[in-house]
Amino acid sequence: MSKFKVEGIITALVTPLTDEEQIKEDAFGELIDFQIENGVRGFFPLGTAGEGMKLSLEKRKKAAEIVVDRTNGRVPIILHVGTQDTEMTVELAKHAEDIGVDAIGAVGPFFYKPDTEGLIQHYKRIGEAVDLPLFVYNNVSGQGYNITVETFGKIAEASPNVSGVKDTSYRVDQIQEYVHRFGGDYTIISAGDPLIFANFVVGADAHISAISNLVPEIPVQIYEAVKKRDYEKARELQFKLNDLRSALKRGPYLTPYKEGLKLRGIDVGTVSSPLRPMNDEEKKSLKESLKRFGII
Repeated sequence: MSKFKVEGIITALVTPLTDEEQIKEDAFGELIDFQIENGVRGFFPLGTAGEGMKLSLEKRKKAAEIVVDRTNGRVPIILHVGTQDTEMTVELAKHAEDIGVDAIGAVGPFFYKPDTEGLIQHYKRIGEAVDLPLFVYNNVSGQGYNITVETFGKIAEASPNVSGVKDTSYRVDQIQEYVHRFGGDYTIISAGDPLIFANFVVGADAHISAISNLVPEIPVQIYEAVKKRDYEKARELQFKLNDLRSALKRGPYLTPYKEGLKLRGIDVGTVSSPLRPMNDEEKKSLKESLKRFGII
């Protein structure tokens, strides 16, 4: 299988949900159009920002089908299929192949933490189950352990479907080492929005962004500035983005992204339990922040 290549900003799509925690299909379409119109190069649905690890398999499958339908081939989709269990992950991977995604990603199993051999076997089983490019998703805080560059090499050797890594270690040195050791043959995708500028400078091919749900313009501009070697502009945009991220943290986890999108005219609803909606005071603070940054 030829390796899957992608560049630029990939949005880790939030999952629009009603107050009853059902999928908001029309809002998905609006969000996807908004992202593509503002220059993102792909989607990573049902990861951390998409609440994939706590939605039922049925909801994950439905959301994935909607994303594929509404995207309609305009940009590539790397569908997150990871769970804490290999069998469930394989089930989602097979469904991903059936609905026609471009590639899949899978976070390292969590809660029951595998050793290196267990991790290799986990990804090997996923790769053997489908004929899709597979990305190892290293989410250090979510998994509770780091998938090192050395371990990635062993996983990739055991599973020819592996096309690259999505590294959420918040370590620029680790991204740099991935690029140095594997950048010629694999797609190196960074994550961690405070480090978009730095990760592109050291050679990441793409960056999967959560904040681009709300402000796709800024991450895209950072990427474009780095490509033009306008590092001063890229750095200043990164500073602006970091300040905005700090403002978005004044409230419950993830919810400010959805509330912010409402203020930009796209009602993606609420979050699923045990996350909570924002209260009135938090909403007021968010609105003031977005006005101050010129977002609304």
